Amino acid sequence: MVIYKSPFAPIPIPDVDLYSFIFQPNEINQSYPHDRKVVIHGITGQTLTFDDIHQRSRCLAAGWTNLGLGKDDIIAVFAPNQYDHVVLYLSILAAKCTVTPGNPAYTEAEFHHQIENSGAKALVTVPALLPVLLKVCAKVGIPRNRIFLFGDEELEGCKPFNSLAVDKPLTLPLQGINPKEDVAFVCYSSGTTGVAKGVMLTHQNFVAQLLQYTHNRQLASEARAGAEAEAQTEEKLPDDDVVLGFLPFYHIFGLTSLVLASCYTLTPVVIMPHYDLELLCQLIQKYKITMASIVPPVAVHLAKSAIVEKYDLSSLRLLGCGAAPLSKEHIESLAQRIPATLKQGYGMTETTSGVISQTEDSGSPGSIGQLYANTECKIVNEKGEELGDDEEGELVFRGPSIMKGYLNNPKANAETFLEGGWMRTGDVGKYCSATGEFYIMDRLKELIKYKGYQVAPAELEAVLMGRPDVADCCVVGVYDSTQATEIPRAYVVLQPTVQPTDKLSKDLADYVKTRVSNQKWLRGGVRFVSAIPKSASGKILRRQVKDWVKKEQQQEPARSRL
Repeated sequence: MVIYKSPFAPIPIPDVDLYSFIFQPNEINQSYPHDRKVVIHGITGQTLTFDDIHQRSRCLAAGWTNLGLGKDDIIAVFAPNQYDHVVLYLSILAAKCTVTPGNPAYTEAEFHHQIENSGAKALVTVPALLPVLLKVCAKVGIPRNRIFLFGDEELEGCKPFNSLAVDKPLTLPLQGINPKEDVAFVCYSSGTTGVAKGVMLTHQNFVAQLLQYTHNRQLASEARAGAEAEAQTEEKLPDDDVVLGFLPFYHIFGLTSLVLASCYTLTPVVIMPHYDLELLCQLIQKYKITMASIVPPVAVHLAKSAIVEKYDLSSLRLLGCGAAPLSKEHIESLAQRIPATLKQGYGMTETTSGVISQTEDSGSPGSIGQLYANTECKIVNEKGEELGDDEEGELVFRGPSIMKGYLNNPKANAETFLEGGWMRTGDVGKYCSATGEFYIMDRLKELIKYKGYQVAPAELEAVLMGRPDVADCCVVGVYDSTQATEIPRAYVVLQPTVQPTDKLSKDLADYVKTRVSNQKWLRGGVRFVSAIPKSASGKILRRQVKDWVKKEQQQEPARSRL
Protein backbone atom coordinates (compact mmCIF):
# COMPACT_ATOMS: atom_id res chain seq x y z
CA MET A 1 0.00 0.00 0.00
CA VAL A 2 1.42 3.36 -1.07
CA ILE A 3 0.03 6.32 0.85
CA TYR A 4 1.73 9.63 0.16
CA LYS A 5 1.97 11.91 3.18
CA SER A 6 2.87 15.57 3.49
CA PRO A 7 6.56 16.33 4.12
CA PHE A 8 5.40 19.02 6.56
CA ALA A 9 4.65 18.39 10.22
CA PRO A 10 0.95 18.14 11.10
CA ILE A 11 -0.79 21.37 12.11
CA PRO A 12 -3.18 21.29 15.09
CA ILE A 13 -6.72 22.07 13.86
CA PRO A 14 -8.71 23.83 16.61
CA ASP A 15 -12.28 22.76 17.28
CA VAL A 16 -13.85 26.16 16.57
CA ASP A 17 -16.29 27.70 14.11
CA LEU A 18 -14.92 29.66 11.16
CA TYR A 19 -16.13 33.11 12.27
CA SER A 20 -14.61 32.78 15.74
CA PHE A 21 -11.41 31.38 14.27
CA ILE A 22 -10.90 34.50 12.14
CA PHE A 23 -11.67 37.07 14.83
CA GLN A 24 -10.50 35.51 18.08
CA PRO A 25 -7.08 36.85 19.16
CA ASN A 26 -4.25 34.91 17.53
CA GLU A 27 -0.57 35.36 16.71
CA ILE A 28 -1.33 36.95 13.36
CA ASN A 29 -4.08 39.44 14.16
CA GLN A 30 -2.24 40.50 17.31
CA SER A 31 0.80 41.39 15.19
CA TYR A 32 -0.98 44.12 13.23
CA PRO A 33 -3.10 47.17 14.14
CA HIS A 34 -6.79 46.41 13.67
CA ASP A 35 -7.31 49.60 11.70
CA ARG A 36 -5.16 48.07 8.98
CA LYS A 37 -6.90 48.16 5.59
CA VAL A 38 -7.88 44.65 4.55
CA VAL A 39 -10.17 45.48 1.62
CA ILE A 40 -9.57 48.12 -1.08
CA HIS A 41 -11.97 48.56 -3.97
CA GLY A 42 -9.63 48.99 -6.91
CA ILE A 43 -11.90 51.37 -8.84
CA THR A 44 -13.75 53.42 -6.21
CA GLY A 45 -11.04 53.37 -3.54
CA GLN A 46 -13.51 52.31 -0.81
CA THR A 47 -11.79 50.51 2.06
CA LEU A 48 -12.57 48.27 5.01
CA THR A 49 -10.29 47.65 7.96
CA PHE A 50 -10.12 44.49 10.03
CA ASP A 51 -12.13 46.28 12.74
CA ASP A 52 -14.71 47.48 10.19
CA ILE A 53 -15.30 43.93 8.99
CA HIS A 54 -15.55 42.59 12.52
CA GLN A 55 -17.96 45.24 13.79
CA ARG A 56 -20.20 45.36 10.71
CA SER A 57 -20.48 41.60 10.43
CA ARG A 58 -21.46 41.32 14.10
CA CYS A 59 -24.18 43.94 13.72
CA LEU A 60 -25.54 42.32 10.59
CA ALA A 61 -25.55 38.88 12.22
CA ALA A 62 -28.13 40.09 14.71
CA GLY A 63 -30.23 41.34 11.79
CA TRP A 64 -30.31 37.90 10.16
CA THR A 65 -31.35 36.45 13.50
CA ASN A 66 -34.14 39.01 13.91
CA LEU A 67 -35.36 38.00 10.45
CA GLY A 68 -36.02 34.54 11.84
CA LEU A 69 -33.00 32.86 10.28
CA GLY A 70 -30.60 30.72 12.25
CA LYS A 71 -28.57 27.53 12.43
CA ASP A 72 -28.62 25.44 9.22
CA ASP A 73 -30.69 28.01 7.30
CA ILE A 74 -29.12 28.72 3.92
CA ILE A 75 -28.74 32.16 2.34
CA ALA A 76 -27.94 32.37 -1.38
CA VAL A 77 -25.61 35.09 -2.73
CA PHE A 78 -25.35 35.89 -6.44
CA ALA A 79 -23.17 38.88 -7.30
CA PRO A 80 -19.95 39.89 -9.03
CA ASN A 81 -17.12 40.81 -6.63
CA GLN A 82 -18.14 43.55 -4.18
CA TYR A 83 -15.89 45.34 -1.72
CA ASP A 84 -18.18 44.34 1.19
CA HIS A 85 -18.57 40.72 0.09
CA VAL A 86 -16.48 39.65 3.07
CA VAL A 87 -18.76 41.50 5.50
CA LEU A 88 -21.83 39.77 4.08
CA TYR A 89 -20.35 36.27 4.11
CA LEU A 90 -19.03 36.60 7.65
CA SER A 91 -22.28 38.11 8.95
CA ILE A 92 -24.16 35.07 7.69
CA LEU A 93 -21.69 32.74 9.41
CA ALA A 94 -21.93 34.79 12.62
CA ALA A 95 -25.70 34.27 12.54
CA LYS A 96 -24.96 30.49 12.41
CA CYS A 97 -26.47 30.32 8.94
CA THR A 98 -24.91 28.74 5.83
CA VAL A 99 -23.86 30.58 2.66
CA THR A 100 -24.45 29.21 -0.84
CA PRO A 101 -22.59 31.54 -3.23
CA GLY A 102 -23.27 31.30 -6.96
CA ASN A 103 -22.30 32.53 -10.39
CA PRO A 104 -23.99 35.86 -11.31
CA ALA A 105 -23.76 34.85 -14.98
CA TYR A 106 -26.15 31.94 -14.48
CA THR A 107 -29.24 31.47 -16.62
CA GLU A 108 -32.66 31.54 -14.95
CA ALA A 109 -32.71 27.73 -14.94
CA GLU A 110 -29.30 27.56 -13.27
CA PHE A 111 -30.32 30.09 -10.60
CA HIS A 112 -33.45 28.05 -9.98
CA HIS A 113 -31.50 24.80 -9.65
CA GLN A 114 -29.10 26.12 -7.02
CA ILE A 115 -31.72 27.97 -4.98
CA GLU A 116 -34.16 25.05 -5.02
CA ASN A 117 -31.54 22.34 -4.55
CA SER A 118 -29.91 24.14 -1.61
CA GLY A 119 -33.23 25.00 0.03
CA ALA A 120 -32.17 28.63 0.42
CA LYS A 121 -34.49 30.71 2.63
CA ALA A 122 -33.09 34.15 1.74
CA LEU A 123 -31.12 35.76 -1.05
CA VAL A 124 -28.66 38.62 -1.62
CA THR A 125 -27.87 39.93 -5.08
CA VAL A 126 -27.20 43.08 -7.13
CA PRO A 127 -29.91 45.27 -8.75
CA ALA A 128 -29.03 44.12 -12.27
CA LEU A 129 -29.96 40.51 -11.43
CA LEU A 130 -33.13 41.34 -9.55
CA PRO A 131 -35.62 40.90 -12.45
CA VAL A 132 -34.69 37.28 -13.10
CA LEU A 133 -34.12 36.37 -9.46
CA LEU A 134 -37.48 37.79 -8.38
CA LYS A 135 -39.10 35.32 -10.78
CA VAL A 136 -37.04 32.45 -9.40
CA CYS A 137 -37.74 33.40 -5.78
CA ALA A 138 -41.47 33.57 -6.51
CA LYS A 139 -41.32 29.99 -7.82
CA VAL A 140 -39.41 28.61 -4.84
CA GLY A 141 -41.26 30.62 -2.20
CA ILE A 142 -38.67 33.14 -0.97
CA PRO A 143 -40.62 36.30 0.05
CA ARG A 144 -39.43 39.79 -0.86
CA ASN A 145 -38.68 40.67 2.73
CA ARG A 146 -35.93 38.04 2.54
CA ILE A 147 -34.42 39.31 -0.73
CA PHE A 148 -31.63 41.85 -0.21
CA LEU A 149 -29.27 43.91 -2.33
CA PHE A 150 -25.67 45.05 -2.34
CA GLY A 151 -25.46 48.84 -2.36
CA ASP A 152 -27.57 51.52 -0.69
CA GLU A 153 -30.81 51.64 -2.69
CA GLU A 154 -34.13 49.89 -2.18
CA LEU A 155 -35.57 48.41 -5.37
CA GLU A 156 -38.81 46.52 -6.06
CA GLY A 157 -39.44 46.23 -2.33
CA CYS A 158 -36.00 44.70 -1.74
CA LYS A 159 -33.78 46.52 0.77
CA PRO A 160 -29.99 46.77 1.01
CA PHE A 161 -28.61 44.02 3.22
CA ASN A 162 -26.91 46.71 5.32
CA SER A 163 -30.39 47.77 6.49
CA LEU A 164 -30.43 44.64 8.66
CA ALA A 165 -27.66 45.93 10.92
CA VAL A 166 -28.47 45.94 14.63
CA ASP A 167 -26.05 46.97 17.36
CA LYS A 168 -25.88 43.72 19.30
CA PRO A 169 -22.43 42.37 20.23
CA LEU A 170 -21.64 38.69 19.75
CA THR A 171 -19.76 36.58 22.24
CA LEU A 172 -16.95 34.48 20.78
CA PRO A 173 -16.62 31.66 20.18
CA LEU A 174 -20.11 31.16 18.82
CA GLN A 175 -22.14 28.64 20.75
CA GLY A 176 -24.00 25.65 19.34
CA ILE A 177 -21.82 24.94 16.29
CA ASN A 178 -20.13 21.58 15.69
CA PRO A 179 -17.20 22.56 13.44
CA LYS A 180 -16.69 19.03 12.10
CA GLU A 181 -20.30 18.54 11.07
CA ASP A 182 -21.97 21.93 10.60
CA VAL A 183 -21.78 23.35 7.09
CA ALA A 184 -20.40 26.87 6.53
CA PHE A 185 -20.74 27.03 2.73
CA VAL A 186 -22.53 25.01 0.08
CA CYS A 187 -20.53 25.74 -3.07
CA TYR A 188 -21.81 24.39 -6.37
CA SER A 189 -19.31 22.44 -8.42
CA SER A 190 -19.68 22.47 -12.19
CA GLY A 191 -18.20 19.00 -12.53
CA THR A 192 -17.71 17.38 -15.93
CA THR A 193 -21.16 15.90 -16.48
CA GLY A 194 -24.72 16.63 -15.40
CA VAL A 195 -26.05 19.50 -13.32
CA ALA A 196 -24.00 21.29 -10.69
CA LYS A 197 -23.79 19.56 -7.30
CA GLY A 198 -23.87 21.27 -3.93
CA VAL A 199 -20.58 20.70 -2.10
CA MET A 200 -21.02 20.80 1.67
CA LEU A 201 -17.97 22.40 3.29
CA THR A 202 -17.84 22.49 7.08
CA HIS A 203 -16.42 25.09 9.42
CA GLN A 204 -13.50 22.75 10.12
CA ASN A 205 -12.83 22.36 6.38
CA PHE A 206 -12.24 26.11 6.09
CA VAL A 207 -10.30 26.44 9.35
CA ALA A 208 -7.96 23.68 8.15
CA GLN A 209 -7.60 25.29 4.73
CA LEU A 210 -6.72 28.69 6.20
CA LEU A 211 -4.12 27.15 8.51
CA GLN A 212 -2.60 25.16 5.66
CA TYR A 213 -2.53 28.23 3.39
CA THR A 214 -0.97 30.35 6.14
CA HIS A 215 1.61 27.64 6.85
CA ASN A 216 2.75 27.82 3.21
CA ARG A 217 3.04 31.61 3.40
CA GLN A 218 5.06 31.37 6.60
CA LEU A 219 7.47 28.96 4.92
CA ALA A 220 7.88 31.47 2.10
CA SER A 221 8.39 34.32 4.55
CA GLU A 222 11.08 32.41 6.40
CA ALA A 223 12.82 31.52 3.17
CA ARG A 224 12.95 35.18 2.14
CA ALA A 225 13.99 36.46 5.52
CA GLY A 226 16.87 34.01 5.76
CA ALA A 227 18.05 31.79 8.54
CA GLU A 228 18.94 34.67 10.88
CA ALA A 229 15.40 36.08 10.90
CA GLU A 230 13.49 32.79 11.10
CA ALA A 231 12.64 33.21 14.75
CA GLN A 232 11.17 36.66 14.12
CA THR A 233 9.00 35.57 11.19
CA GLU A 234 7.83 32.27 12.58
CA GLU A 235 4.47 33.65 13.67
CA LYS A 236 4.22 36.66 11.44
CA LEU A 237 3.43 36.99 7.75
CA PRO A 238 5.02 39.51 5.36
CA ASP A 239 3.55 42.94 6.14
CA ASP A 240 4.34 44.50 2.78
CA ASP A 241 2.22 42.24 0.59
CA VAL A 242 -0.76 43.55 -1.38
CA VAL A 243 -2.93 40.98 -3.16
CA LEU A 244 -5.00 41.43 -6.32
CA GLY A 245 -8.52 40.04 -6.05
CA PHE A 246 -10.16 39.40 -9.40
CA LEU A 247 -11.01 35.71 -8.99
CA PRO A 248 -14.77 35.40 -8.40
CA PHE A 249 -15.70 35.38 -4.74
CA TYR A 250 -18.37 32.72 -5.30
CA HIS A 251 -15.72 30.26 -6.51
CA ILE A 252 -13.73 28.24 -3.98
CA PHE A 253 -10.36 29.61 -5.17
CA GLY A 254 -11.39 33.25 -4.68
CA LEU A 255 -13.43 32.51 -1.56
CA THR A 256 -10.55 30.91 0.33
CA SER A 257 -7.46 32.69 -1.00
CA LEU A 258 -8.94 36.20 -1.20
CA VAL A 259 -12.07 36.71 0.90
CA LEU A 260 -11.26 34.56 3.94
CA ALA A 261 -7.45 34.38 3.88
CA SER A 262 -7.01 38.13 3.45
CA CYS A 263 -9.17 38.78 6.50
CA TYR A 264 -7.50 36.08 8.60
CA THR A 265 -3.97 37.24 7.70
CA LEU A 266 -4.82 40.98 7.57
CA THR A 267 -3.37 41.14 4.06
CA PRO A 268 -4.73 44.02 1.92
CA VAL A 269 -6.63 42.76 -1.11
CA VAL A 270 -7.42 45.10 -4.03
CA ILE A 271 -10.76 44.05 -5.44
CA MET A 272 -11.74 43.93 -9.10
CA PRO A 273 -15.46 43.47 -9.82
CA HIS A 274 -14.66 41.37 -12.88
CA TYR A 275 -11.67 40.27 -14.90
CA ASP A 276 -10.33 42.71 -17.47
CA LEU A 277 -6.69 42.51 -18.54
CA GLU A 278 -6.14 46.25 -18.93
CA LEU A 279 -7.76 47.02 -15.58
CA LEU A 280 -5.73 44.26 -13.98
CA CYS A 281 -2.49 45.82 -15.26
CA GLN A 282 -3.60 49.30 -14.20
CA LEU A 283 -4.33 48.16 -10.65
CA ILE A 284 -1.05 46.28 -10.32
CA GLN A 285 0.79 49.46 -11.31
CA LYS A 286 -1.35 51.79 -9.16
CA TYR A 287 -1.40 49.76 -5.93
CA LYS A 288 2.03 48.11 -6.32
CA ILE A 289 0.49 44.65 -6.14
CA THR A 290 2.96 42.03 -4.94
CA MET A 291 0.88 38.85 -5.16
CA ALA A 292 -1.88 37.59 -7.44
CA SER A 293 -3.72 34.31 -7.77
CA ILE A 294 -4.33 33.58 -11.43
CA VAL A 295 -5.71 30.85 -13.66
CA PRO A 296 -4.20 29.52 -16.92
CA PRO A 297 -6.19 31.77 -19.31
CA VAL A 298 -4.88 34.83 -17.44
CA ALA A 299 -1.35 33.42 -17.64
CA VAL A 300 -1.82 33.19 -21.41
CA HIS A 301 -3.01 36.81 -21.58
CA LEU A 302 -0.11 38.05 -19.49
CA ALA A 303 2.34 36.14 -21.64
CA LYS A 304 1.01 37.10 -25.05
CA SER A 305 -1.06 40.30 -24.96
CA ALA A 306 0.47 43.60 -26.08
CA ILE A 307 -1.51 45.36 -23.32
CA VAL A 308 0.92 44.07 -20.68
CA GLU A 309 3.83 45.97 -22.22
CA LYS A 310 2.13 49.31 -21.50
CA TYR A 311 2.32 48.96 -17.70
CA ASP A 312 4.88 48.63 -14.93
CA LEU A 313 4.25 45.26 -13.29
CA SER A 314 7.62 45.08 -11.57
CA SER A 315 6.06 45.11 -8.08
CA LEU A 316 4.76 41.56 -8.65
CA ARG A 317 6.91 39.06 -6.81
CA LEU A 318 4.62 36.02 -6.72
CA LEU A 319 1.94 34.54 -8.98
CA GLY A 320 -0.01 31.55 -7.74
CA CYS A 321 -1.78 29.51 -10.40
CA GLY A 322 -4.51 26.97 -9.89
CA ALA A 323 -7.82 25.67 -11.33
CA ALA A 324 -6.13 23.80 -14.22
CA PRO A 325 -2.65 22.55 -15.18
CA LEU A 326 -0.18 25.10 -16.49
CA SER A 327 2.33 23.60 -18.88
CA LYS A 328 6.06 24.21 -19.06
CA GLU A 329 5.46 26.13 -22.30
CA HIS A 330 3.01 28.45 -20.53
CA ILE A 331 5.46 29.02 -17.70
CA GLU A 332 8.40 29.82 -19.97
CA SER A 333 6.45 32.29 -22.12
CA LEU A 334 5.09 34.05 -19.02
CA ALA A 335 8.55 34.30 -17.45
CA GLN A 336 9.80 36.20 -20.49
CA ARG A 337 7.26 38.97 -19.75
CA ILE A 338 6.95 39.00 -15.96
CA PRO A 339 9.90 38.12 -13.71
CA ALA A 340 7.67 37.23 -10.75
CA THR A 341 7.99 33.77 -9.24
CA LEU A 342 5.23 31.50 -10.53
CA LYS A 343 3.98 28.73 -8.28
CA GLN A 344 1.32 26.15 -9.08
CA GLY A 345 -1.02 24.28 -6.84
CA TYR A 346 -3.89 21.86 -7.01
CA GLY A 347 -7.28 21.81 -5.41
CA MET A 348 -10.98 21.69 -6.12
CA THR A 349 -14.24 22.76 -4.55
CA GLU A 350 -14.52 19.36 -2.90
CA THR A 351 -11.16 19.87 -1.13
CA THR A 352 -11.97 23.43 0.06
CA SER A 353 -9.41 24.69 -2.48
CA GLY A 354 -5.75 23.67 -2.17
CA VAL A 355 -4.37 20.29 -1.07
CA ILE A 356 -1.09 20.38 -3.03
CA SER A 357 1.13 23.37 -3.70
CA GLN A 358 4.62 24.41 -4.64
CA THR A 359 6.32 26.45 -1.95
CA GLU A 360 7.79 29.81 -2.86
CA ASP A 361 11.37 28.56 -2.67
CA SER A 362 10.85 25.20 -4.41
CA GLY A 363 8.98 23.57 -7.24
CA SER A 364 9.94 21.90 -10.52
CA PRO A 365 8.51 23.40 -13.74
CA GLY A 366 5.19 21.80 -14.57
CA SER A 367 4.67 20.20 -11.17
CA ILE A 368 1.94 21.13 -8.70
CA GLY A 369 4.23 20.65 -5.71
CA GLN A 370 3.87 18.78 -2.45
CA LEU A 371 0.99 17.82 -0.20
CA TYR A 372 -0.32 20.35 2.28
CA ALA A 373 0.22 19.53 5.94
CA ASN A 374 -2.32 17.02 7.38
CA THR A 375 -3.17 15.73 3.87
CA GLU A 376 -2.73 12.22 2.43
CA CYS A 377 -2.94 11.03 -1.16
CA LYS A 378 -3.16 7.74 -3.02
CA ILE A 379 -2.99 7.07 -6.77
CA VAL A 380 -5.27 4.33 -8.08
CA ASN A 381 -6.02 2.70 -11.44
CA GLU A 382 -9.43 2.09 -13.01
CA LYS A 383 -9.93 -0.99 -10.81
CA GLY A 384 -9.17 0.97 -7.66
CA GLU A 385 -5.81 -0.73 -7.22
CA GLU A 386 -3.10 1.39 -5.65
CA LEU A 387 -0.19 2.51 -7.80
CA GLY A 388 3.30 3.68 -6.90
CA ASP A 389 5.88 6.25 -7.88
CA ASP A 390 5.92 7.43 -11.50
CA GLU A 391 2.67 5.61 -12.34
CA GLU A 392 -0.29 7.58 -13.65
CA GLY A 393 -3.68 7.12 -12.07
CA GLU A 394 -6.57 8.87 -10.36
CA LEU A 395 -5.69 11.01 -7.35
CA VAL A 396 -7.67 10.30 -4.18
CA PHE A 397 -7.30 12.36 -0.99
CA ARG A 398 -7.95 12.21 2.73
CA GLY A 399 -7.59 15.06 5.20
CA PRO A 400 -9.33 17.79 7.22
CA SER A 401 -10.20 19.96 4.19
CA ILE A 402 -12.07 17.20 2.34
CA MET A 403 -15.77 18.01 1.93
CA LYS A 404 -18.51 16.54 4.07
CA GLY A 405 -20.24 15.39 0.90
CA TYR A 406 -22.67 16.43 -1.82
CA LEU A 407 -25.94 17.95 -0.64
CA ASN A 408 -28.97 15.68 -1.07
CA ASN A 409 -27.06 13.42 -3.45
CA PRO A 410 -26.37 9.97 -1.97
CA LYS A 411 -25.61 8.51 -5.41
CA ALA A 412 -22.82 11.02 -6.07
CA ASN A 413 -21.47 10.48 -2.54
CA ALA A 414 -21.36 6.72 -3.04
CA GLU A 415 -19.48 7.18 -6.31
CA THR A 416 -17.03 9.70 -4.86
CA PHE A 417 -16.03 8.33 -1.46
CA LEU A 418 -14.01 5.15 -1.04
CA GLU A 419 -13.57 3.02 2.06
CA GLY A 420 -11.49 4.71 4.73
CA GLY A 421 -12.63 8.27 3.99
CA TRP A 422 -10.75 8.62 0.70
CA MET A 423 -12.29 10.97 -1.85
CA ARG A 424 -11.98 10.45 -5.60
CA THR A 425 -11.10 13.50 -7.71
CA GLY A 426 -11.48 12.35 -11.31
CA ASP A 427 -8.05 13.85 -11.99
CA VAL A 428 -5.18 11.83 -13.42
CA GLY A 429 -1.82 12.50 -11.79
CA LYS A 430 1.44 10.95 -10.71
CA TYR A 431 4.11 11.25 -8.04
CA CYS A 432 7.53 11.77 -9.56
CA SER A 433 10.26 9.96 -7.64
CA ALA A 434 12.96 12.16 -9.19
CA THR A 435 11.51 15.50 -8.02
CA GLY A 436 9.46 14.37 -5.03
CA GLU A 437 6.47 16.29 -6.39
CA PHE A 438 3.06 15.62 -7.89
CA TYR A 439 2.01 16.27 -11.46
CA ILE A 440 -1.47 16.58 -12.97
CA MET A 441 -1.84 14.84 -16.32
CA ASP A 442 -5.52 15.38 -17.16
CA ARG A 443 -9.14 14.85 -16.20
CA LEU A 444 -10.13 11.18 -16.07
CA LYS A 445 -13.32 11.87 -18.00
CA GLU A 446 -11.55 14.08 -20.56
CA LEU A 447 -8.98 11.53 -21.70
CA ILE A 448 -9.29 10.69 -25.39
CA LYS A 449 -9.32 6.96 -26.12
CA TYR A 450 -7.58 6.38 -29.46
CA LYS A 451 -7.51 2.67 -30.39
CA GLY A 452 -6.98 1.67 -26.77
CA TYR A 453 -4.41 4.40 -26.06
CA GLN A 454 -5.15 7.17 -23.57
CA VAL A 455 -4.41 10.63 -24.95
CA ALA A 456 -4.32 13.61 -22.56
CA PRO A 457 -5.77 16.79 -24.14
CA ALA A 458 -3.71 18.98 -21.82
CA GLU A 459 -0.48 17.59 -23.26
CA LEU A 460 -1.46 18.48 -26.83
CA GLU A 461 -2.74 21.89 -25.74
CA ALA A 462 0.62 22.58 -24.11
CA VAL A 463 2.42 21.72 -27.37
CA LEU A 464 0.18 24.04 -29.40
CA MET A 465 0.67 26.84 -26.88
CA GLY A 466 4.36 26.68 -27.67
CA ARG A 467 3.58 28.33 -31.00
CA PRO A 468 3.76 32.16 -30.92
CA ASP A 469 0.85 32.43 -33.38
CA VAL A 470 -1.51 30.50 -31.05
CA ALA A 471 -3.36 32.56 -28.43
CA ASP A 472 -5.46 29.76 -26.93
CA CYS A 473 -6.65 26.26 -27.75
CA CYS A 474 -8.68 23.24 -26.71
CA VAL A 475 -8.29 19.60 -27.75
CA VAL A 476 -11.19 17.14 -27.61
CA GLY A 477 -11.92 13.66 -28.85
CA VAL A 478 -14.03 13.26 -32.00
CA TYR A 479 -15.60 9.87 -32.71
CA ASP A 480 -14.61 8.53 -36.13
CA SER A 481 -17.07 5.82 -37.19
CA THR A 482 -14.79 4.64 -40.01
CA GLN A 483 -12.14 3.68 -37.45
CA ALA A 484 -14.54 3.04 -34.54
CA THR A 485 -12.44 5.18 -32.25
CA GLU A 486 -11.96 8.71 -30.95
CA ILE A 487 -9.40 10.93 -32.67
CA PRO A 488 -7.94 14.18 -31.27
CA ARG A 489 -9.08 17.48 -32.76
CA ALA A 490 -7.80 20.95 -31.87
CA TYR A 491 -9.85 24.14 -31.70
CA VAL A 492 -7.43 27.05 -31.93
CA VAL A 493 -7.65 30.80 -31.25
CA LEU A 494 -5.02 32.67 -33.26
CA GLN A 495 -3.23 35.87 -32.32
CA PRO A 496 -5.05 38.96 -33.66
CA THR A 497 -2.42 39.57 -36.36
CA VAL A 498 -2.56 36.00 -37.73
CA GLN A 499 -4.98 34.97 -40.49
CA PRO A 500 -6.59 31.50 -40.45
CA THR A 501 -5.81 29.46 -43.57
CA ASP A 502 -5.93 25.82 -44.61
CA LYS A 503 -2.16 25.90 -44.88
CA LEU A 504 -1.82 27.12 -41.29
CA SER A 505 -4.22 24.42 -40.10
CA LYS A 506 -2.04 21.75 -41.67
CA ASP A 507 1.11 23.43 -40.40
CA LEU A 508 -0.18 23.30 -36.81
CA ALA A 509 -1.11 19.63 -37.13
CA ASP A 510 2.34 18.86 -38.52
CA TYR A 511 3.93 20.87 -35.70
CA VAL A 512 2.22 18.64 -33.15
CA LYS A 513 3.08 15.50 -35.13
CA THR A 514 6.80 16.17 -34.79
CA ARG A 515 6.56 16.52 -31.01
CA VAL A 516 4.32 13.67 -29.85
CA SER A 517 3.94 9.94 -30.42
CA ASN A 518 1.79 8.51 -33.20
CA GLN A 519 -1.41 7.94 -31.23
CA LYS A 520 -1.49 11.62 -30.16
CA TRP A 521 -1.49 13.13 -33.65
CA LEU A 522 -4.32 15.56 -34.45
CA ARG A 523 -6.11 13.19 -36.79
CA GLY A 524 -9.31 15.14 -36.30
CA GLY A 525 -7.67 18.25 -37.72
CA VAL A 526 -7.45 21.84 -36.55
CA ARG A 527 -10.41 24.20 -36.43
CA PHE A 528 -10.05 27.97 -35.93
CA VAL A 529 -12.44 29.70 -33.51
CA SER A 530 -12.72 33.18 -31.97
CA ALA A 531 -12.64 32.02 -28.33
CA ILE A 532 -12.43 28.93 -26.14
CA PRO A 533 -15.30 28.68 -23.64
CA LYS A 534 -14.06 28.83 -20.06
CA SER A 535 -15.61 28.75 -16.62
CA ALA A 536 -15.11 31.67 -14.26
CA SER A 537 -12.27 29.74 -12.61
CA GLY A 538 -10.46 29.28 -15.90
CA LYS A 539 -11.31 25.68 -16.69
CA ILE A 540 -12.02 24.83 -20.32
CA LEU A 541 -15.71 24.00 -20.77
CA ARG A 542 -15.09 20.94 -22.93
CA ARG A 543 -18.75 20.05 -22.97
CA GLN A 544 -19.46 23.19 -24.97
CA VAL A 545 -16.62 22.40 -27.37
CA LYS A 546 -17.98 18.87 -27.78
CA ASP A 547 -21.34 20.44 -28.63
CA TRP A 548 -19.55 22.14 -31.54
CA VAL A 549 -18.37 18.71 -32.65
CA LYS A 550 -21.91 17.30 -32.50
CA LYS A 551 -23.26 20.16 -34.62
CA GLU A 552 -20.51 19.69 -37.18
CA GLN A 553 -21.21 15.95 -37.35
CA GLN A 554 -24.95 16.56 -37.75
CA GLN A 555 -24.28 18.95 -40.62
CA GLU A 556 -21.95 16.57 -42.46
CA PRO A 557 -24.65 14.08 -43.61
CA ALA A 558 -26.77 17.01 -44.80
CA ARG A 559 -23.87 18.34 -46.87
CA SER A 560 -23.22 14.91 -48.39
CA ARG A 561 -26.81 14.76 -49.69
CA LEU A 562 -26.51 18.10 -51.49
